[in-house]
Amino acid sequence: MNTQTPALLYCAVNGIDNCTNGIGRQTKTLLATLERHYARLAGDVGPFTPYLAAPQPGPATWGHDLEHLVYARSVVERLGGRVIALPYDTTKPFWHPATWEQLSVRAADAAADLARRHSRVLTIAVDTPFAAVPALSEHERVGTVLALFSTAMITERPAPDPDHVAWERAAIAAVNRHPRAHLANIGSFLADHLTRDYGLDPGRLTPWPSGLHLTHPDLAPMPAEDALAVAHHYDIPTDRPIVAAIARTDPTKGLDLLIDALAPLRDEVHLAAIAVRTDDERAALFDTYERQCQRAGLRATLIGDFDRQLPRALAALPATRVMACPSRGETLANVVFETALWTQHGGAVVLAPACDGFTEQITDGHNGLLYDAELPDALTNGLRRALALTEQERAAIRCAAHSRVVAERDAAQHLGALLARYFTNGQGMTGRLGAHPVTGTRPPRSQATPSQYDSLEAPR
Repeated sequence: MNTQTPALLYCAVNGIDNCTNGIGRQTKTLLATLERHYARLAGDVGPFTPYLAAPQPGPATWGHDLEHLVYARSVVERLGGRVIALPYDTTKPFWHPATWEQLSVRAADAAADLARRHSRVLTIAVDTPFAAVPALSEHERVGTVLALFSTAMITERPAPDPDHVAWERAAIAAVNRHPRAHLANIGSFLADHLTRDYGLDPGRLTPWPSGLHLTHPDLAPMPAEDALAVAHHYDIPTDRPIVAAIARTDPTKGLDLLIDALAPLRDEVHLAAIAVRTDDERAALFDTYERQCQRAGLRATLIGDFDRQLPRALAALPATRVMACPSRGETLANVVFETALWTQHGGAVVLAPACDGFTEQITDGHNGLLYDAELPDALTNGLRRALALTEQERAAIRCAAHSRVVAERDAAQHLGALLARYFTNGQGMTGRLGAHPVTGTRPPRSQATPSQYDSLEAPR
């Protein structure tokens, strides 16, 4: 190993041995970017070695699939890196600060281990479970970027868990005082929210916009005949205009709001919703949505399992008029960006509430449609508006959506700029460690180094 080569350590709870949510899609975007554009990146910033870190699979692992792990390993191992498993107490609840602190400690240990073998390490700590990594990164050659993609104040409205908010506040405070830590500026809504509601120092922001691997095959438009075949496979009728939705069984995604809003349109449309079951108590929401559709007399097809080809097909179907995003809270919705690529040649336009990050993704009437969720019947009226668009109007909106995403959301370009700031300019690579964000002191370092547990196995 060339000790003069820097390392990139990407820590995520989804997308390495599974892929079940937006964080997973971001991880897949990184992997595709490394797989297809590493030579270009290395030419711009110099060679670097990529590593991935993920929780050791256990009972709380959602959607573990060996194929995902094989792919992740193939990408980083070809470039000299590896996948590092982070052990934690799998008998305890996963979505709890005590578990997140364990994962953050392990990730910081992994970064320190890599720093002894590389000239410098950039750790990208993805979302809340790794929020304490910046404060725990003691090695002078380790810089961290905390990449929050949401907060409890957004996703747990109207009553966020106080422990979750406290964890996030402490993490932001640690970033503010840690000279080698920054927070990824993925979009203006989240940056403003973190500055206003969590006290983030705007000077700690570093640009890393949310992006896509624009030329990846699974983002290419699906031919209409292929989309029809997928729809028929899932018994989705195409004799009425289709309103599509893609979400997981989580109250914040607002599928219940969409079903209620469609009730007055029951004789005009068919709902085709991907409502991916989670591996926790929220999985029962799938059955709740089915009963809700029955009570409303709504003709609907609900699919509880995720197949990457299905959203591509739904978006591109000639019968699909609307891709509905009825979220109660959303930082930046991947489905908005992805639909813009899937519908390049035909299909749906996006309808979303005029709140949160949707307003930076969509200009109403230009590249999608927005509705005021605070007004009675706004979603129903928004659906009526979308269904009333002429084919020419829908085509103009789809064209504008595609052009905007291509111009603004190139993940390879964004990653290259981030790496250049750290590996070429050395931003944030010197300074002293601040106090631990939760306890005020750093927990004892694990006695096990990452090289001792760098394998991931299927949960038993």
